[in-house]
Amino acid sequence: MNALVALTERVVRSTFRDLDLVFALVIPVATFLGFTVALRSLIDTGDMSYPQYVLPAVIMQSILFGALTTADRAAREQAGGFGIRLRTFPIPVGLPLLARMIYCLLRGVLALAVAIGIAYVFGFRMAGGFGYGVAFVVVVLVLTLALSLGADATGTRIRQTDVSSQLLLIPQLLLVLLSTGMAPVDSFPGWIQPFVQYQPVSTVTETLRGLSTGDVVGANVVLSAGWCVVLLFGCGAIALRMQRRVE
Repeated sequence: MNALVALTERVVRSTFRDLDLVFALVIPVATFLGFTVALRSLIDTGDMSYPQYVLPAVIMQSILFGALTTADRAAREQAGGFGIRLRTFPIPVGLPLLARMIYCLLRGVLALAVAIGIAYVFGFRMAGGFGYGVAFVVVVLVLTLALSLGADATGTRIRQTDVSSQLLLIPQLLLVLLSTGMAPVDSFPGWIQPFVQYQPVSTVTETLRGLSTGDVVGANVVLSAGWCVVLLFGCGAIALRMQRRVE
């Protein structure tokens, strides 16, 4: 337990130097304001206000941005030989990974709180009630953990801070831009609508919207849960394997 606390504290302290926590709090605010100011009068979201519609996309963007810094941090630790030095200590091999994931969840909670806070100023409401609100938070944190594990595995394997985050940047941008996060599926060309509708960013954002209003679609919840479970266990297994292969 002492080793886990010490490793987690080390990760948190390192964020004071690279300003990761600062960016984690600024990104949701900047993204929400950018989307709301630029697009709220251009995109028809029906009876739902644009702040209510776009908040899940802002949260997804924050999660994905956090994954980039997670990959950089893992790559930096491996390039500096920290992982190898830890092998000389009598601690479980997965403990450093656990410490980094605890920090990622802490960062995710703070970013989520800030995102909801700024959205409330513009009219967003968690109208579904307490149970739906809890489910909303759980979905966000499960996805945060899953993507953080995948990013950590990437950084650990690549070991180059100028490559690991860039490797994740392009697919993340495509998934966000080609999703229902910022615009309804009908606003996309017909030939790409099936991809837009069923890819993970779209399904999770739709589920979050339903949870925030209390109007969830069962099929979409099942699909979102499937994506979250696959990503969590798949990325978790890969991340743990990369941790064991540190040399």
